[in-house]
Amino acid sequence: MKLYVENKNYFINTIKLLIYKETLSLLEKVNLKDDYAFLEPLLFTYFNNKDKKLKSNKLLYEILQGYFINNEKLKIEDSLNNKNIAYIPNLGYYNKGKFLIEPILKDNNFEIIKEIHPLLEKYFIEFSKGHILNKKPKHNSVWKENYKQVFEAIEIIKQELPKFYKELIFANRAIYLHDNPKILNFTTIETLGMLYFYIIGKNNLIYFIEELIHQGSHNFLYYVVHNRKDYFKIDVDNLIMRDFTKKKWDYRNIYGAFHGLVTVTKRVECFDILLQKNIFSGREKHELLGRFTDQFTRFRTGLELLNFDEVYTEKGIELYNEYDTICLKIFKKYKKLVTMFDLSNRDVDFRYNDFCKLNPYEDFLEKDKKGYFTFK
Repeated sequence: MKLYVENKNYFINTIKLLIYKETLSLLEKVNLKDDYAFLEPLLFTYFNNKDKKLKSNKLLYEILQGYFINNEKLKIEDSLNNKNIAYIPNLGYYNKGKFLIEPILKDNNFEIIKEIHPLLEKYFIEFSKGHILNKKPKHNSVWKENYKQVFEAIEIIKQELPKFYKELIFANRAIYLHDNPKILNFTTIETLGMLYFYIIGKNNLIYFIEELIHQGSHNFLYYVVHNRKDYFKIDVDNLIMRDFTKKKWDYRNIYGAFHGLVTVTKRVECFDILLQKNIFSGREKHELLGRFTDQFTRFRTGLELLNFDEVYTEKGIELYNEYDTICLKIFKKYKKLVTMFDLSNRDVDFRYNDFCKLNPYEDFLEKDKKGYFTFK
């Protein structure tokens, strides 16, 4: 049995124990063999929440009631968000009068979250280069305009990237789509299984593919390296990169930087497969190549400067070398991309509209006809 499967079982059993300690009667209402219920992201959020105002037996009941073996009277009081809409997992979305206003939306092992639960609001912040700019930014759900394309992206991953798809669905199950691009896409182990994407404009298929790989790999890695001491000798969650590398700009903690290595490698691996299979053409290929080129700037951004014997265990060094080697090998195949595209106007995130300003689509088409974008 792979270690990350063992870690998943550990999470499931931990959630069961926490429910048992808080309200035994609730545990008796749920099928103990229903792993899906005990991996509900809101349960992770609930038990990680330190705000006593948001923690109550009543709220725990509301989160779990969609998983009860027998139907009971609906309770939604503490689950109402700032729009007076209550998201009840596995049941749907209800107004204050307890009327169902939206059903659950699921496909391809994924659920699109239509309205956010009040427990999740604290995770939405505007953050830039190590600084919080806004602790309570506005964001609105844009699921209606985008869910079909998200499901299309997942289907492409399922068909063309089956190995990665297994990792994706192992660790991920729900996506929230919103309209605030200042809230950078994120995951957190405190809402394990959830993905949060901002949306700009239309025709975001390649963007969704990248972010499913990117953010989805964060959640997968939470399982893989859950036991930090197996991989790291030091407190990587609380130690900052710049204190070790002397790079003043590097505000990341070491654990976050390690996540960066993994998520870049996963994207590079998957992009390579998609390009070799020649899945995309036209603008989609143009964007995919741009996003691939963007990965060059995200590789070896500091981790390689650390004292490995000080930071990693033997197992940690092995894992680091595995990802670093895979990434470097693929980059060598595509090294000419760096000279083909200009990404000098990229800020934090790659945005296709900005990319097109310096790398016109028409120029790409001419070069593509001449076979410039063939890689072996």
